[in-house]
Amino acid sequence: MKKLKILSTLFCILFSLTVMPQELEKEIIPIYTGSEIRYDDKIGFEELSFIVGESKLQTSEGVLRRLFCRAPEGRSPFEVVKNYEKSIADMGGTIIFFSRNPKDIEIEKLKFQDIFAKNRKDRGLSTYHYTHTTFPAEITEYLVGKIKLADKDVYTIIAVGHGAWAANEHNRTFYEFITLEVEPMEMDMISAADIGKALSTQGRIAIYSIYFDIGESEVKAESTKALEEIAEYLNSNKAQKVIVVGHTDNTGDFDSNIKLSNERAEAVIEKLITQYNVDKMQLKPYGVGSVSPITSNSTENGRAKNRRVEIVEQ
Repeated sequence: MKKLKILSTLFCILFSLTVMPQELEKEIIPIYTGSEIRYDDKIGFEELSFIVGESKLQTSEGVLRRLFCRAPEGRSPFEVVKNYEKSIADMGGTIIFFSRNPKDIEIEKLKFQDIFAKNRKDRGLSTYHYTHTTFPAEITEYLVGKIKLADKDVYTIIAVGHGAWAANEHNRTFYEFITLEVEPMEMDMISAADIGKALSTQGRIAIYSIYFDIGESEVKAESTKALEEIAEYLNSNKAQKVIVVGHTDNTGDFDSNIKLSNERAEAVIEKLITQYNVDKMQLKPYGVGSVSPITSNSTENGRAKNRRVEIVEQ
């Protein structure tokens, strides 16, 4: 009877160390089919620094979750990461950065392993082979994507590699899948009266409720209310001439951002003229890219504040 109790206790302990998929909340992107989940760390609201380029680090705040999994036998790291790349694309997301040799990356004297292991937590896993100190050194594929959902932006980070030699897992593929859910900033809707007051006192007003897709210049339908208020002000003040100034954050190429911001300013003006009957002589477009930030671009909230359209008094 004593042996039976010991065996029963050991079974319970071992069973509790493997997180079963049906016990989890639904993932934003499902884990790779047939994977075994080794831990599921729902960290909650936290700041995360992550690599988005060979020499570029991004820091964002949001709801953080990390899943560490073993892929099915026979699956290569490249196969797993390409599967996630396709899943991100299928959800309308974008790939920010992909590297097949991430362990050689060093940013501000920090190695890839040091950056990637930040915010990891050792949850008392079944063996020391799966602590936060061992896996990063074996990563061979690293992918960062971004998915825009109705009420939030989600950064997805996938790091894939082989297991530890010491655990005889070097021929198996392991991966960590991280999601960071970033709530969009709530910007107050402006009115025609707000525009007039700001121009008379400050000579400019920042408008955050004109929307574009990432890297695109087409004005989205959700921008209607802001365009209506701008048009109401200009049509009521025919002598007022303004510059419509496009601003971006510092993500991407500098020259491309200048071009994009100018195209966005032109697109706003086109809407005001063709759909709201604003006199084209009142409007001038100008794009400045990331050269005139309101705040630091080091966080997602900061970048959101810097992405804007401004109406500037001529």
